[in-house]
Formats: sequence, structure tokens, C-alpha cells
Amino acid sequence: MPTQPAIPPLLAPYVSPPPRPSLTLVTSVLGATGNWLILRFLFSALSAGRVGGPRSDVAEGADGLGSDINKRNVKVVLVSFLRGWEFWRTEAKRLGLDLARLADQGRFAFVDGLSEFFYSGTPAPASTPFPGQSGTAPPRTTLPVRSHPGVVPARAPAPAPAPTARNGLSQTTQTQGGPGPAKKLHLSDRGVAALDSLEKDILAVVDGLKTKKGTDGAHDESDVLLVIDQPDLLLAATGPSQGIGATEMGEWIMGLEERVYSTIVTLSSDSPLVHNAPASAPQQATPLETEHAAFVVGMAHQARTVMQLRNLDTGAARDVSGVLRISKGGAWEQEEQGSNEDTWEEKEVLYFVQRDAGVRVFGRGE
Repeated sequence: MPTQPAIPPLLAPYVSPPPRPSLTLVTSVLGATGNWLILRFLFSALSAGRVGGPRSDVAEGADGLGSDINKRNVKVVLVSFLRGWEFWRTEAKRLGLDLARLADQGRFAFVDGLSEFFYSGTPAPASTPFPGQSGTAPPRTTLPVRSHPGVVPARAPAPAPAPTARNGLSQTTQTQGGPGPAKKLHLSDRGVAALDSLEKDILAVVDGLKTKKGTDGAHDESDVLLVIDQPDLLLAATGPSQGIGATEMGEWIMGLEERVYSTIVTLSSDSPLVHNAPASAPQQATPLETEHAAFVVGMAHQARTVMQLRNLDTGAARDVSGVLRISKGGAWEQEEQGSNEDTWEEKEVLYFVQRDAGVRVFGRGE
């Protein structure tokens, strides 16, 4: 458990629940990932006490958070295409955030877009010697058991755990760490039809969280914060050849935005994916580079806030993990003028992710 505040004071105003409606874009690169930043968004939204209930030090403003978080009951739906439930549960636990307990209380839901995304759910016929010949084999949940070469086959897949029911949604029981994800996404079609199916599944979780009763057994007014982690994996795995490009992905995100009060999207912005080669160069940009760059730029134009994570220009350092630049997105000018804009300012800071899960955020020269 970190001994310092989970949210550094310098970062707190930027990870507090954003206004309605809004899109926050977080971009990262291979050496400066955004996991720690998304965890701070989750901590900010889920740690605050309810109105009239217990108030934490975060709700009181010890971490620099405004009082607006206490004026509404914020629930969170996290959709992750690159990291599984166990990763988020473990890392949040290190910050003192129990996602499994929050899921039981109806304040949090996890949507798994990784483990069975390319699994149709139809088991392969018993007569099929190899799953790849026809049908689809059930996904492995553990590594295969390997033995020394011999007459007996060297690989024997471990049996998959039996599905159970939780909160009215399908899930897979975890052997360790408590309950598993409430919903698993499957890519079952092509083009817009595939995106429509994914949107329907995600919104079913959002609507279910909105209508779920609180711990006191009563329904309450609540806002849902939707966090979509690395949807660019979907773009990379399909692409225009399957009818999914930057335009379709942008419209898909907009469709999800309309059903929640605020959305946070994380995307990769590594140089090969964003900075396409010019047309006159010997090596032309690939379709993936072109579509990915268009997707990231389009999201930046739609976003109210853009938070960019990158490596140090001078190379790796022992006491600095990377650079965080916070700037206004293309949708900022469309926002109504208010007191928040008077205090909000664009900023570039350094950060250091420590081994105990704590994060230091500081200005250059500090």
C-alpha cells in the first residue's frame, strides 16, 4: 500500500470526474503506458463518499479534488481490450480500491474484451482432431501441461472452469482473487454489424449498473463513467478489409458516449502508428498506420481533454518514468464557460511510478 496519497495533488484536478457530457482521451506509448493514470481515474470516481454518507479524505479534498464529486453517485464501467480482470483487480487493490467489493455494491462493472474476444462460443465437433480444422475450440484459461517428448502427446489442455452466474450476467469464476468479469465480449460478425453487437453488449452492462439497487436496497440516481481501454486493438485486429476503419470506430465510440455521462478512452500513440510516412517516401504508410492515425486524431478533435504520455526526450532515467502533457481537446471550445475553465490550465509534468504503486507527479526542475 502506498504511504503517500493515491492521487498526487498536482494531478488531482485533472482526474476528478469530468463534466457532463465529455470525452477524455489518454494516449500512451510502449515505454510510457497509461495503466497508472486510468487507476487514478477509477480511484477518484469510486473512492468518494456518497451524499449524506461517510466521506473519505479524498472526498474532503485532501488530494485536491473538488467538492463536485460528492454531489453525485458515480458508477464506473471499465471495458478493457488489452488487460484482463486480474490485472485491474490486483493493481487497484494496491491503491486500496477493492473492485470486487465495489462490483458487489453495484458501483463498478468490468467488461472483458480480451480473453474470449475472438471466441465465437461454439465448441468444435468431437470428431475434429484439431480445433483449427473446423469449428471453434473452447479458449484455454491456463497454460498447457508440457511433458518430455515420447509416445504420449506432449500437450494436454487444462479443463476450462465452469461458468457461473453473478448479478444476472455471465461470468467465469476465478481460482484466485475473487469474482471474475461480469461480461465477456465476442467478435461475432464483420463491419458495422460487429460494432453494433459490441455496443449492445456494453450498453447492457451500463444499463444494468444504472438500475441496480444500492447496498441499502433502494434505487438511486447515479451517473455512469465509461472507461474504454485500448479499443485500437479492435481496429488493428480487423481493419478496413473487414469493414472496420477509423470512421466506423469513431461513430461506435460516439454511440457509447450518448448513453453515459462521461467517457475516457485510452489509445496508443507510438510513432510508427501515428506519424505516417509521407507519400514521397520509399516506404508507404500501411493501412493500419493510416487508419490508426485517423482514429487517434479524430478522437482528439472530439475530446474535451487530451492527456498524452510519452518517454523522456533525453532517454531513460532512474527517477523519472515519463512525461505527461495535459491539453485542451477539440471539443473544449464547445463547452460552456464556467468556473472550472477559470482554474483549469494546460500543463506538462514529469511522473515517476514507484514500486509500491505510488506515483510522484512534479514539474521540471522540482
